[in-house]
Formats: sequence, structure tokens, C-alpha cells
Amino acid sequence: MQRLLTFRRWLAGMALGLVVAPAWGQEPPAVTPGFEVISVSSRLADQVLRLDALFELRVSQQLVEALQNGVALNLLIEIEVSKERDYLWSASVASLTQRYQISYQPLTTHYVLENLNSGVEFQFPSLESLLAVASVLSDFPLLDSSLLEEDARYYGEIRISIDRDSFPVPLRLMSYVTDDWYLASEWFAWPLLP
Repeated sequence: MQRLLTFRRWLAGMALGLVVAPAWGQEPPAVTPGFEVISVSSRLADQVLRLDALFELRVSQQLVEALQNGVALNLLIEIEVSKERDYLWSASVASLTQRYQISYQPLTTHYVLENLNSGVEFQFPSLESLLAVASVLSDFPLLDSSLLEEDARYYGEIRISIDRDSFPVPLRLMSYVTDDWYLASEWFAWPLLP
């Protein structure tokens, strides 16, 4: 009886495997390229307003091929800080841009992420691992607290994009007519201090 039960379980497992196996063999669905701001928060630490942000970065196959053929991609993280006013439009308090460059080294088959503001660079074995690191902005010093008035309300806006102007001219023209070459998130607003 035990053998019959074991055989039936084995047979059921084989039948399930035949039904499920074709789905396992299929290629995963193509990922739609795009940039998105997932979350943003800011906090005051040591008289400096610090920023944490999480992005989703999905690049097109055309951009991957361009990287592997020697075209560097520049990422821009643009941040605006504004003061709310009751009767007029918001007043700009600060505006800054953090720049990164992604490149590919064919001799080492590594991808390089360079912070163009500081000159610090890191190497990665895959583009996926580079994008995982580039998608996190952590403990970024945004603003000195002395620039903020005590009773005023402030909010920030952030977005991430590929710098179209850094492309060679033929690719720059392509970036104006197709979404595969130019990726940019929407502006994401958050209250500067809760």
C-alpha cells in the first residue's frame, strides 16, 4: 500500500512537472524601460538636512548596447527646495544637481559608476548590480538648517533622468524622438520636515 501511495505521488509530481515545465522554459517578459522615484524622506542631523531616496531604474536594450559600444550615460538627480507662501507662488530656497556617469570597460568587462561631483568611482561586474547601487541615495547632505526659517513650511521636489545633452549628436537627436534613448522620472514632491 505504501509503495502504491509513493508511486501515485511520483506520478502526480511528474504530471504537474509536465504542465508547469513549459512555463519555466519561457523567457521572462520584457521589462519596460523607465525611471521612477519610489520614496523620499529627509531629516535633520547635526544641523544639516539629510536626504534618503529610492529610485527604480530600468534601461532599454538600446542603452545597454550603446554602453557596451563606448557611449557613456550621465544620470542627473535634480533636487529643488521651496518655501510655501500663502499669497504668492512658492519661493525657491535651493536647487542642486547630483551627476553620475555610467560607462563600460571592455577589457575588464566591468561597468563603472562615477560620481561626477566628487570624482569617486566604483566598478561593478554587471549593469544590474550598478543600477541597484545607483537607485539608492542615502544620507545625502541637502541643506544647512540655518537656511530654513523656523515657522515656515518647506517642501522638496526630486527627479532622476539621463542627461540628453551628454549624448553624441546622432544619439542626442534619437533621444528626442524615442523613449528608448531618454529616460526621466516625474517630479516627486515631499514635505521637507514633518
